[in-house]
Parts: sequence; C-alpha cells; structure tokens
Amino acid sequence: MIGASVSYFFIASCATALYLYTPELYPTRVRAFGVSVASAWLRLASAAGPVIVGAIVADGGLNVVFGVFAVLALLGSIVTAVLGVETKGRALEEISP
Repeated sequence: MIGASVSYFFIASCATALYLYTPELYPTRVRAFGVSVASAWLRLASAAGPVIVGAIVADGGLNVVFGVFAVLALLGSIVTAVLGVETKGRALEEISP
C-alpha cells in the first residue's frame, strides 16, 4: 500500500508536468484542440490499459507486464530526448507561433 501510494505520487506529478508541457508545443490558434486530442488519447489509454494488462498477465505473467512498462517508458524517454523542445525561459509565441 505504501509502495503504491509513493508510485502514484510520482505518476501524478509526471502527469501534471505533461499537462503543462504539452500545450506549449501547439501553435496558439490550435492549442485548445491539441490538448483536447492529447487528453482524449489519455482517456482511451486509461480505459484500454487494464484490459491489455489483464491479457498480458494471463499470457506471460506479471514480470512481462513490468517488462512491457519498462520498454514503453524507455521508448518515451528516447522520443522525448530526441524530439522534445526545451521551453524553459522562452515565450509561447517563440516556441510555437
């Protein structure tokens, strides 16, 4: 229970940071639409996630689930490192007019 609570704290803080970072990347004229589409994907993944995890546990066990999560986190980190835009100290109009 303590481990799950600590994990949720870090996941929630990461999600909060993503909600702040994502709108900065969209041009001003479509920012609200872009964030709503990103949020829709989040809701879809939240609905599909338990079904997918259940299928993976049934086929491969719990270790495979954590392996899949690790690979996805690594892929996300690599994509962000390669394609991410540094927004610190820059005006929104400068980042994406």
